[in-house]
Amino acid sequence: MHTGPQFPTTQQQPGPGSRGTALLIGGISFAVVFLLVIAGTVGYLVLRPGSGDPQASSPPVTGSTTATDPAGADGAESPSPSPTDVEAERCWTPEPERTSTNPSGKLRGGGLQFIPPAIYQQRATPYGIAYTNDLQGAQALVESSWYSTTFVGAVEWQPGIEYPGAEVASQTIVNCFFYSSIWGDTTGRTLDDEITEPVTIAGNPGYRTTATVNFASAPMEKTDATELVIVVLETAEGPSVFGTETALGVTEHEEAAAEAYESLTGVS
Repeated sequence: MHTGPQFPTTQQQPGPGSRGTALLIGGISFAVVFLLVIAGTVGYLVLRPGSGDPQASSPPVTGSTTATDPAGADGAESPSPSPTDVEAERCWTPEPERTSTNPSGKLRGGGLQFIPPAIYQQRATPYGIAYTNDLQGAQALVESSWYSTTFVGAVEWQPGIEYPGAEVASQTIVNCFFYSSIWGDTTGRTLDDEITEPVTIAGNPGYRTTATVNFASAPMEKTDATELVIVVLETAEGPSVFGTETALGVTEHEEAAAEAYESLTGVS
């Protein structure tokens, strides 16, 4: 700490009559030094940064910001908060929610709509299709409790996980379809002949993934395989999906699925 100037001293033998003078001079010198020490200490305390009132060294507060504000008090952008780590779930499926309305003679979901084939007379929301919502579907009976299905809906990715784009989305939905629990008493299932290719439908670009689910053992008599077609398109309403699950070997269902695909359009 700064304590003021230091003065050198010289030892002298006091002469006669000099003791009082020496004491007087010594007292004056001490007073001068003491005043300089006090002045230096006060100056240090007043002038050094961060001393005294803790608010004295801080600029006046003119407003408040939070971690979510896009700009601080001086208008400059402040760092965005760190994203919360989210663990990706395999074949995540949202809570079903219907947000679209079917136009006359068509089924609509997301930003897509199609004409259901005449022999697909049953209407049902498809079950267990990952990463999709706002679904509408039409079904046709194959035999017993086995159906061919065609559907349309919105693509909805897991919150906190970046949407991977139409190509990966179509592949992922197909693979999740294969690993779902909809296949009843079939055994020895394999996913074969998987192909992904770019498509553009009614001006909407995207990707189509097709694959065949073969069964080593199945209780059906009319079919022992299912064709999956998943089309993911980037529409004005956001990523949307069209799909078919068709019993192979049932000719009228194969033709109907092709008709449904041909009728697919965006929402005008």
